[in-house]
Amino acid sequence: MNDWDSAALSLRQSETVRGYEIRRLPLGEYLRALDALRNAPKALFAACFPGEDAAQVLTRLSHIDADGLGELLLRAMTVVPGEAVRLVGVLTGVPEERLLGDPQIGLDGMAQMLEAFWRINGLGNFTQAARRAAAAVRAGIGRTGSSG
Repeated sequence: MNDWDSAALSLRQSETVRGYEIRRLPLGEYLRALDALRNAPKALFAACFPGEDAAQVLTRLSHIDADGLGELLLRAMTVVPGEAVRLVGVLTGVPEERLLGDPQIGLDGMAQMLEAFWRINGLGNFTQAARRAAAAVRAGIGRTGSSG
């Protein structure tokens, strides 16, 4: 019996990790998480290239040297962790200030929360189903070609 069919999975709606309840999300919360992911590059772009448009950034990148690259990486490193914490907060329901300030969570606890999120929400099942669906679509496309 696979995980998709198991009664335990269908009944399990939450798991407690480091004192925080990680719960199964409704579809609307996934959409909110996708929105957070979509906006993350904007925040990174703004931090790395403040006040610059795409043309200015391309010009700057085409002439970048080792010092400029180092500065760019430092700016990126100031934004990426915050965006990651923001996304984990959206996925787990744990407020960002708790993720950042609760010493019981830490980096390893945040990883455990993400693992619990993965399990509770059946993301392994979803990715397997998506792969099967994509394979079926590819197979169908291959069969519908004309031989004229």
